[in-house]
Amino acid sequence: MKTKRTDFLMAFVLAAALAVGITTNARAEERKGVEMSKSVDITAEVVAIDHADRTLSLRGPEGNIASIKAGPEVRNFDQIEVGDKVKAVYRRSLALSLGKKGEEPEEFAGAVGGRSAEGEMPAGMAAEVVEVSAKVKAIDKKDRTVTLELPDGRDVSTEVDKSVKAFDKLKVGDMVHARYTQAVAVSLEKP
Repeated sequence: MKTKRTDFLMAFVLAAALAVGITTNARAEERKGVEMSKSVDITAEVVAIDHADRTLSLRGPEGNIASIKAGPEVRNFDQIEVGDKVKAVYRRSLALSLGKKGEEPEEFAGAVGGRSAEGEMPAGMAAEVVEVSAKVKAIDKKDRTVTLELPDGRDVSTEVDKSVKAFDKLKVGDMVHARYTQAVAVSLEKP
């Protein structure tokens, strides 16, 4: 699914990919790139419910309380009770690789979501992927900065961390590809 959505997120993905130090894994090495990922799992307890406003008060693992409004897309809200546990798993990853010389910049953004069926325990998930390619427009080896031309013609400049070894081989005209993925899954667990 191609889209003309070249926004701040795409520029941020490329800048962040080059600015942070990231370690190479074996799979990414085969593609001459780097990849990093992070996962966070949180379980919170339902301490109060406002059914009229569809708001939950949740106590997190460190005792902090947060109020969350459940929109109409949250099915089976009436099954939630004080004392229930809400589990959230958040995952994100960033992959960066060099492309073939002469490739045209491209971009892609897509999202998918799902929720429990009528009558089942409340649960849902959502995932988003943003991919963008940019052409290396300028390189400053001394200051370790690179200027990238995005698909819409805008330029973004960023410092490149010393741990990014591919910087030394980077040339004007090279293509840089970045893929940012984030996903969250939320489920209700009865005690």
